[in-house]
Amino acid sequence: MAESDVDSGDRTEEATPERREEFRGRGQIAVSQDITSVFIMAAAVVCLSFYLPIMVERCEEILTSYFQRAAELKMTPENVLNYLGNVWIDWILLIIPLALVTVVTASSVTLAQTRFNWSWKKLKPEFSRLNPLKGVLNLVNTQALMNLFKGIGKMCAVSFVAFLILYSERFKVPGLMLWSLTNIWNYWGEITKYLFWATCALLLVLGAADYLYNFLSLEKKLKMTKQEVKEDYKKREGNPLVKAKIKRMQRDIAMSKAISATKEATVLITNPTHYAIALKYELGMGAPVVLAKGQDYMALRMREVAREEDITIVENKPLARTLYKVVEVGEEIPESLFKAVSEIIRYVFKLKGKALTRS
Repeated sequence: MAESDVDSGDRTEEATPERREEFRGRGQIAVSQDITSVFIMAAAVVCLSFYLPIMVERCEEILTSYFQRAAELKMTPENVLNYLGNVWIDWILLIIPLALVTVVTASSVTLAQTRFNWSWKKLKPEFSRLNPLKGVLNLVNTQALMNLFKGIGKMCAVSFVAFLILYSERFKVPGLMLWSLTNIWNYWGEITKYLFWATCALLLVLGAADYLYNFLSLEKKLKMTKQEVKEDYKKREGNPLVKAKIKRMQRDIAMSKAISATKEATVLITNPTHYAIALKYELGMGAPVVLAKGQDYMALRMREVAREEDITIVENKPLARTLYKVVEVGEEIPESLFKAVSEIIRYVFKLKGKALTRS
């Protein structure tokens, strides 16, 4: 079932990490273009405050140089093209620092909002966007209307702030007629600076609200149905039926090995019902070796095999529990258990009519 076909009311489960990663891979992540725009505007103004004198001086040099050269230029198609090409290069070099500041600022602010997420899928061409009918429908959808209202709201808010600032200066403006031209320019420069930073602060607040709105909208889209959570779990952990079958096969293989090893045992030490440890000891061995060990059902099967193979079963609860926890299959018993095990081995050999030493 397509995501759009599912009733949003059924999406009550929190998104899994895999779903969030899928959205991030598609570039669907909370971000506000308004915040980016505010920082770009602020960075450009700060850059111009330092770079503008240099820019004006360089403009004068470029214009003076090229006007002088134009008077001496021989009017041929090749000379004119070279002349215009050099003009464009000089002007481009002049605006490159400002362009770099805006590009770096835009990239940094966007990456900071997206937590350094990068998705090439956003750059993938989608030919469905060329459909004019779909484009017309997009002009009247909910998102387009929301963007329209946001734009109108920002325009009204900025206009209101500008009105308040200018209105507060209404008593000073008539007196400007008595000021010198330099003081008037300085005055309006300060007012413009104040107006700009007040506007930036307001747009930053509106951008934060826009980011919060986008974040909550994305969280709503990320919500999953119970069935989607189950399917996601199956993808991550594997099908429970398959996992159960694999565990059963592993258990059967382990039991088969334990039963085969029990047939070669000298004695089977039991709990009596919970644990069973098959030990093997022959003359010349340094210490008895654990051939197999089992718990519960496997212990029961080992006891059945021991009876069928006429292997002595000895009940010793403390020793059985200790051997099960301490000694792994294929290992010799530790020295601390020699005494307890040797008594059992001696008993088994005596029961079978065997001698513990070579004659």
